[in-house]
Amino acid sequence: MMNARIINALSEIYDIERLRLATVDYLATHDIDINAVAGACGSPTVTPITLLPNRRFCLDDGHGADAVDGVVIEAIGADGETSLDLVGWPLDNPRDVRTLLGRAPLVGMEAAFNPATYYLGHSLIVHCSPLTWLQASCQGAAVAVSELAGRTFLDIADMGGQIGADNHVHARQLKAHLRAMINRVEIVSLDPIRRAA
Repeated sequence: MMNARIINALSEIYDIERLRLATVDYLATHDIDINAVAGACGSPTVTPITLLPNRRFCLDDGHGADAVDGVVIEAIGADGETSLDLVGWPLDNPRDVRTLLGRAPLVGMEAAFNPATYYLGHSLIVHCSPLTWLQASCQGAAVAVSELAGRTFLDIADMGGQIGADNHVHARQLKAHLRAMINRVEIVSLDPIRRAA
């Protein structure tokens, strides 16, 4: 079931008549085929967003002092239907990826958890950004929330899948997501506590 905030945000961005030309221009400029991507991420929409701390954003009516023009897409769950979150980035900085709720590890979750992705030893291609994922017609995936991506990579490995990066630098960045997740786990000794009792 979709979160009410996502439903409200989707109805807001899809109802903005004046921004449709900007969206069409963005898709054409970046060679994105709307017919190829709509099923995987809804309709990419150019709209004003406000960048918030913790890699989050909120939709803006365009009148806020902090608003920037951005692109917003849906992060669809592994079932291929449920919107987990909205993912956005400023038009001028597609690597500054943010989410509305902080709930989506990847865009392309359906491909990430589809056993057919890994058939005959193939890997899940994880693109450098959601923009490059869109340009690849949503084949593979891209990181949306780096703190959650590491856990998802472990889940993929547990299924017997492999992660494919765009290049060596990108591979190091993806491995950093795993290390960051592992470093967040604190393990303490309970021996001093037991002795005191």
